[in-house]
Amino acid sequence: MARKTIILAMPPSNGIAELIEKNLQFHGYEILRIDSILKFKYNSLWERIYHFAHKHITKSNTYKKKLKAKQSFYKAQQLLANNYYDYTLVIRPDIYSQEVLTLLKQHTKNKFIGYQWDGLKRFPVENIIPLFDRFFIFDHTDLTHPDYQSYKLHSITNFYFDMVQPLHIKNNKLQAYFIGDHQACRVTAIQHCAEILAANEVDIKFVIPTSKAKDIKCYKSKHITFGKQNRLSYYENLKHVDSADILVDFVIAGHNGLSFRHFEALYYQKKLITTNTHVKYYDFYHPNNIFIWGERNLDEIQEFLAKPFIQIDSHIVEKYSFKNWIKTILDTSNS
Repeated sequence: MARKTIILAMPPSNGIAELIEKNLQFHGYEILRIDSILKFKYNSLWERIYHFAHKHITKSNTYKKKLKAKQSFYKAQQLLANNYYDYTLVIRPDIYSQEVLTLLKQHTKNKFIGYQWDGLKRFPVENIIPLFDRFFIFDHTDLTHPDYQSYKLHSITNFYFDMVQPLHIKNNKLQAYFIGDHQACRVTAIQHCAEILAANEVDIKFVIPTSKAKDIKCYKSKHITFGKQNRLSYYENLKHVDSADILVDFVIAGHNGLSFRHFEALYYQKKLITTNTHVKYYDFYHPNNIFIWGERNLDEIQEFLAKPFIQIDSHIVEKYSFKNWIKTILDTSNS
């Protein structure tokens, strides 16, 4: 049987596109990635000079945006050539121009699918949803967003990468792991959590991969590591996930959907500390395994750390695998 083909259009952020590509291959798909079209460079010194003058005179960046859109469309044409694909999956469709999205749809034989894995409040997409055959959102509360009531949206969670096998590493001392970009809305929670865990004799590996002095000075805790050298590929990040005992998640303001960390904790059988209160409504939630920071008395953290991890039913774990996620997205459950 011929392998199904799929165009993968998404930001290349931190190597997660590579992992999605490999997982698609692992599950029998042939992939064309087109994130390379997002890279931009001026074609001439004249274009650079004109942009500089235009920006400072008009206080607008429209000239560069038009150049980027034109350049990405041309690159997409070259990559696609005269080839057609069974599916196209566009993750974060707001980063692609409408012209590029239309071109991708023209080269799609079966389903043209969008997935906004960031909140619709942060990155609105109402003008492009009609282009897609199916459109998914990760924040279930966006289903009631007033600007999107006329659209048929599908809610879906994130997932874990089932191609990567856990090693179930054991430590002599509990280790907590968090990595995430600086977000002012979660500085206080990150610091407080690091201090509380350290006071309970937990090894702390909290990483904010930034070298910006203005960001670093927001943090007072000695248990947090900084620096661009700590920006990991997503695969490298999963090695730290595997070697930790406790994963820590701090929700970004305005988000209600669950981050990848929740599903990694489920798959790797790690305890989870999270500020996302919505996790208690999911079928894999168990108070022995998941501590909702800020909702429960912090005096209970010591008791939580001492409790044994409760094994979750394998059918529930499988439900949040990449394999099941891609079947749902592409609607191939019966194929």
